[in-house]
Amino acid sequence: MRRRTFAAAAVAAGLALAAPFAALAAGTGTTAAKATTITVTAGKPTEFHFTLSKSSVAKGSVTFKVVNKGKLAHDFKIAGKKSSMVQPGKSATLKVTLKPGKMKYQCTVPGHAAAGMKGTLTVK
Repeated sequence: MRRRTFAAAAVAAGLALAAPFAALAAGTGTTAAKATTITVTAGKPTEFHFTLSKSSVAKGSVTFKVVNKGKLAHDFKIAGKKSSMVQPGKSATLKVTLKPGKMKYQCTVPGHAAAGMKGTLTVK
């Protein structure tokens, strides 16, 4: 009888210690996903140019902070989503969920993409 009680207690203690590790292995731990933010500077170094703070990004949720340092209004379009029109000296944000691949981006103001406000972001 004494052996069964000891064995049952040992099994219960082992399960109690293993549960947190099993949760982590299954991906249900408390580690939060890291949010990705990319700063998009419009109008610098030239009026019809975008400069992104990163040339590649991990798949998932990405926030683009569009800052207009030019003299004309611009917007930013990627993955079928478009920011609001950003006036000179102002900024806007755009949240997008990206899948792996090469994502084209551009300014949709007529003539701006043709003048150079376009590019490609690599999503891993």
